Amino acid sequence: MAQNFSTLGAQTANVLLQTIPEAQQITIAKELIARLRLQFDDSAASVAVELVSRQDDATLQHNLLDVLKIRVESGFPDHIASLLKSAPSLSSQLVAAAVDFLVNPKKHASIESTTDITTQSSNRNEQDELNDVDPYKQDLSNDLALQWLRFAKKVLSSGLSHEREDALFASALGFLNDGHRSTALAARDLVFSLLSSKTGQNNLIIVRDSISSLISARDAKLQQTLGYALWMRLLASSGEVDLSTIDLYDDLYWSPLLSGLRDGDAERRKMCLDILKRSVALAIEQGVLGAVARKDTGE
Repeated sequence: MAQNFSTLGAQTANVLLQTIPEAQQITIAKELIARLRLQFDDSAASVAVELVSRQDDATLQHNLLDVLKIRVESGFPDHIASLLKSAPSLSSQLVAAAVDFLVNPKKHASIESTTDITTQSSNRNEQDELNDVDPYKQDLSNDLALQWLRFAKKVLSSGLSHEREDALFASALGFLNDGHRSTALAARDLVFSLLSSKTGQNNLIIVRDSISSLISARDAKLQQTLGYALWMRLLASSGEVDLSTIDLYDDLYWSPLLSGLRDGDAERRKMCLDILKRSVALAIEQGVLGAVARKDTGE
């Protein structure tokens, strides 16, 4: 029966499933999940998601989510996000798994790769052993983080508690400092999406700290650019984020902006001009432009 359903389109399978008793649906779901563990198939996965989303069966959901996690981590986050559009409960659970991973990627990567690490450990040199540094685990952790960042970006509409959403936001900000360009850019996309929601209202301090850390990163042009881009995006999100607590009297607010205008390349100067324009508009909105100008001129 599972073999027959796996060759059907999801919509056709959904119609046919209406006529199958619940107990038999569970049996079919178990068979499909077992097959998916051996070889992933889009049609079988679509039917499995449809079946499992109908059941209040924690074990069944757990087993399917395990399969979908592996698929995300294998480099198909966009595909799995699309697959779960019709299953908000499963999507929410997988987003929660993404948050858990991104909060502590090294721990989860170590668990996921226990078997492979054993094989790779014989190739580690003495200096790696001495410093407890395993390049394989580091690369694995980074690659998995990239996939989960991309997945989280695609399914932000899935319901998350404020605590998990704040944890996701803080973790994504941390990944902006990642030395791998693709991971840092994926983190940027996620941060920008979250910043446009009300999440950013409770995280203004950590955003400002991240901007400062990124801009001050020496010999890290990508991180500096991301810092200015985040600053610009923060000011552009004034409709969703309360910016009233930004201290425009603080020299530390203006000095990196002036430095970017003076020493930056064309792209950075363009961003700094935009930030300057928005900062002046914010000062006008707060009624402090005159006071800021007098402080700057020493009058």
